[in-house]
Amino acid sequence: MKTLVTVVTIFISASLLVTGCGCSEVKAAPQELATATQKIVNEVKEQDNSVFEEIQKNIDMVNELKSDIENSKESDKQKLLNNVVNDLEKVTESYEDLSGKREEIRKTLLRKIEAIEDLQGRVQKETARLNELRNDYSTTLKTFNDPDPEIVRTRKAALTQTIQYVDMQLQLWSEFYSTEKQIRSETAVVQQRIDSFLSVIESSAMLFREGLNLLKLQRDINDALSLFTQDLPKMEQLSRDMEQSWSHLDTLVNTLTSMSIDISHN
Repeated sequence: MKTLVTVVTIFISASLLVTGCGCSEVKAAPQELATATQKIVNEVKEQDNSVFEEIQKNIDMVNELKSDIENSKESDKQKLLNNVVNDLEKVTESYEDLSGKREEIRKTLLRKIEAIEDLQGRVQKETARLNELRNDYSTTLKTFNDPDPEIVRTRKAALTQTIQYVDMQLQLWSEFYSTEKQIRSETAVVQQRIDSFLSVIESSAMLFREGLNLLKLQRDINDALSLFTQDLPKMEQLSRDMEQSWSHLDTLVNTLTSMSIDISHN
């Protein structure tokens, strides 16, 4: 039974250490995967976080299973193994499903890069348009007149605030333009991280499937060997108990049959 718990613990611990194939230094996968995911979220700003949420759910489940195994007081190790197998089946199928959607996930993640490139192409055009618009608003602010002073006041107040908003747009475009070179260099890095991220998903699908197969094999072997480890000892105990009950039966029979029934009447 100790071997069973060891096998389960080793697999879960190993699954938590996956960072990709061929790494010379193993690091904690849940933390690395979460960090890599967060970097991609920050750099690509992907709209639909369902992929990240599903992966985080898988990581949390494995972490919880590891903790449960280490702290479990369950005496029935086979029951414990069955529970682990059931939960890991869900995690494995999740990773396999995500791995099968690799290209779909890649396209979704790269969509934001396309949005960045689109913004880069609009910098000069939008800056020119906003400068022209600002000049028009400024001219109107200086020349606007109306017989009604209240109309003049409200219009000029609106124009002043409108110009402020235009200036803020120009500032944003200016800041975006100033980081354009950095954005262009980081785009290639982001694509590499997306590839690495998808590779870890594929590696996880492979690892969890074979680890799950290992635990299922352990479960099946335990079930087969239970004839010797559980069934035979139980049969021997029950045989002794049944044989002992014979004497109890004999006592009952003798006691009850020796009782006389008094049918006389006073």
